[in-house]
Amino acid sequence: IFLFRYLGGSSDSMTLNFSRPASGPYVQFYKLLRLGKEGYMQKVENQMQTTAYLRHFIANLKHPNGENRFQLLDGGDTRCLPVVAARLNPNLGLHYDDVDMQHALSESHWYVSGYSLGFENPATHEFENLFTDVGQETTMFRIVVKSNITQSLAENLADKIEKVLTVLDDLDHGYETIHSKIQALKDKGGKSEADVPILEHEYAGDKFSRTVRKTIFAQKLMQKQREQRSTSAIVSQHIC
Repeated sequence: IFLFRYLGGSSDSMTLNFSRPASGPYVQFYKLLRLGKEGYMQKVENQMQTTAYLRHFIANLKHPNGENRFQLLDGGDTRCLPVVAARLNPNLGLHYDDVDMQHALSESHWYVSGYSLGFENPATHEFENLFTDVGQETTMFRIVVKSNITQSLAENLADKIEKVLTVLDDLDHGYETIHSKIQALKDKGGKSEADVPILEHEYAGDKFSRTVRKTIFAQKLMQKQREQRSTSAIVSQHIC
């Protein structure tokens, strides 16, 4: 069994080199026969247009200090897949990372895949750098634009990203504190319920991370919503 870190957590894999079932190629072949060359090209063009919209949004979203929120990592709008790859601007010195943003967005039922740019060497079981120009703690995210992601859904995702980042900014150093506690837990090697009640298995540190982060984010989001409702009520009363 091979342990690998994926999408902000740890999983066990029993497959051979991430082997996949054969259903994908069969479905792809059916789509080519069903839609034809022109129909399939139109489908992909729609995906690319939606991807370009999201890429433009991410490239132009600004932090309150005027700097760009993100750094784009993909090849642009042409000659590439319908995928947006980016990372939070490291120059901002944020107290949260791309995996934190992934967990926060999941509260709005959007799943934007966050990745760590490091890997666990199966020979040494050490966590090592995946690239030479960034550290293993560096993170990034990607948005895969499938054919069922319409323009209106893309606009909804853009709106949710902007709102989520505002809430994460307001968390101040809360996430940073959680990170340090989780790391201390792992360094301690706590694996029993006596150490942390929520731990259920050997790699539950990651589950603990996700649970605590989502709880704090949900509390902050509810607080923001209450404040907005209170403001709306005051405005309504004033108008009436």
